[in-house]
Amino acid sequence: MKTKQSGVLEKVNARLGERCAVTKKQIWMIALLLSGTALPALAELPMTGMEMKKVAAQASHQGAGKVVSVDKSKLTVKLAHEAIKSLGWPGMTMDFNVMNAKLLEGLKAGDLVTFELGQGNKPDEWLIIRITPRGSKK
Repeated sequence: MKTKQSGVLEKVNARLGERCAVTKKQIWMIALLLSGTALPALAELPMTGMEMKKVAAQASHQGAGKVVSVDKSKLTVKLAHEAIKSLGWPGMTMDFNVMNAKLLEGLKAGDLVTFELGQGNKPDEWLIIRITPRGSKK
């Protein structure tokens, strides 16, 4: 048997449910709108451990290192390079894409090289645009 009080409580709960559903929809809409503006901002965050400096004004960056490996099929060279101060990078070992296959001709593991990085297709993408031997193997 329903009492007047339980009927009122059912109506109040039904209204609250409707309001919660509307509020949830509004929250999702706001989150969706904000996500479109937040994602580009998140993409600008620096890589952990490598505080990237603003380098827009500089078209290329010089580096020196030792060839670890060469992959002509992927157009990449792995270098153990010294710090590249203009990019704010510490010395490390990493793979680099090269601009063309000709840059890899004659390179082999152990070669000491100097190289120049140019801007790739993506904002934080750097590829080797010039690489030359800098001395004998050590």
